[in-house]
Amino acid sequence: MSASDSLDPVAEVEAVHALLATWLGTDAEPEVLERFAATQHDTMSMVTTDGTRMSRSELLSGLRRARNARPGLDIEISEVEVLFAEGNVTVVRFMERHHFDGKHADRWTTAVLTAEGLPPRYSWRVLHETEAPGD
Repeated sequence: MSASDSLDPVAEVEAVHALLATWLGTDAEPEVLERFAATQHDTMSMVTTDGTRMSRSELLSGLRRARNARPGLDIEISEVEVLFAEGNVTVVRFMERHHFDGKHADRWTTAVLTAEGLPPRYSWRVLHETEAPGD
């Protein structure tokens, strides 16, 4: 049995995006961003929908300035698919739908998560977002 066997990647994706939506969509307490930051590994990197590469520190720096930047933002997660799970590594792909100001924007996201610590918890290592066609 591996460390990731006791973890739920769907619940992880939903929980992290709930924190992100709370931070970006409300006048949240700093603790919300701290909880989000704790899920991101020190070496985490991402590629945004416009192709920008970002480190963890760049992501968090931008987020610090973006508290309540999109009042009422809701992030809906669907179509979560585990693409790979072996040892402490899990790769997931999912659809994010960002609801804001009466509109929505969709993106496919692929993430590499590792199970770490005792008790084990997921640590986000890599995130790649691709804009999805609108409906």
